[in-house]
Amino acid sequence: MTTYLNGYYGMLNSGDDALMQATAWGAEKYLGAKDFLISTPRPITLADNKKVAATLTSKQMFKGENRIRQYFASAKSNQIVFGGGSVLHNSHDINQKRHFIKLSNKNNALALGVGLGPFASSDAEQACAKFLLECEYVGVRDKASFDMAKSLAPEANVALTFDLAPLLLLNESVSFSTEDRSGVCFCLCPSERLKNNLAAENARLQQIANAIISVYRQTGEPITMLDFNGHATLGDEQVHRALMALLPSNIPVKHVAYNPNPLQVMQLLAGFKCVVGMRLHASILAYLVNTPVVSLNYHSKCKGWCEQIGLAEHLQFDTGDIDAAQLAGAICLGLSTGFTAPTLPVENAIAKSLKNWRA
Repeated sequence: MTTYLNGYYGMLNSGDDALMQATAWGAEKYLGAKDFLISTPRPITLADNKKVAATLTSKQMFKGENRIRQYFASAKSNQIVFGGGSVLHNSHDINQKRHFIKLSNKNNALALGVGLGPFASSDAEQACAKFLLECEYVGVRDKASFDMAKSLAPEANVALTFDLAPLLLLNESVSFSTEDRSGVCFCLCPSERLKNNLAAENARLQQIANAIISVYRQTGEPITMLDFNGHATLGDEQVHRALMALLPSNIPVKHVAYNPNPLQVMQLLAGFKCVVGMRLHASILAYLVNTPVVSLNYHSKCKGWCEQIGLAEHLQFDTGDIDAAQLAGAICLGLSTGFTAPTLPVENAIAKSLKNWRA
């Protein structure tokens, strides 16, 4: 049986890398999948060292080439799994997914650990309702998405589950060392820059820089900037470099480039005393290895995840209104007296994530 895993895979994003690995693991364990096709422009190595060839191309010879490649992959598959991410928000993408379902086996498509909205138009809402009804089963990762799905398509087989990433911990070959933790890691993203709002980004970076200066003066902890997206223009390096430029030379700062192996990223996160995450999956992966998280919420999905795990309010900050003193205070208090633990234990997150496969 050939299973087609469809998502934003191979796009140099650690969060999507984690979702792809978790989707492949689950498809093999719970669907009996052996042969995979994966929507990626780059070859993939799965956690068990299985090699999967690219089905897309990073340089299209003509507009729409990758869409045609996805049609071919769908037609060659016996089952399609849409694994993780904010993949249901505009009508163009949703209707493409509906086409993929029609070309594959029409009766057993799965959408697992996905987020719905915000929708770009009423057409997108209508397309999403049809998509939900055409899937055999849909697991949504947050309550807002669940409520939206039940409103759009009450008869669809939709369940409230969780993000897929916790399933990475069920891989028997995986273990993470949390000994000798050191330093504070920042994982930012260029959200404002991508909206051509450099003034807002600069204001945010200045507040974060001031917080880092205060944290270092009080704790002496070294600072790391970790790229979760390695895209040359849309990735994180530029925003991290801009932040580093605002810091005095006496603060030890290390920049770590994007790593395509999410398990190695998790091991890196396990070595810090705290992760300040603007990237959603930076916070999620840190949480999974029991590294304290301070969440910089730039999107409703970030806030929704914080609510799911019960992250303390004083460890959450709206990126549009960051106060340097409050951010530094939350980090320093946690480093000196211990961070307030999320109310949802990791083992419970795994159980919720498993509902994507054990409906």
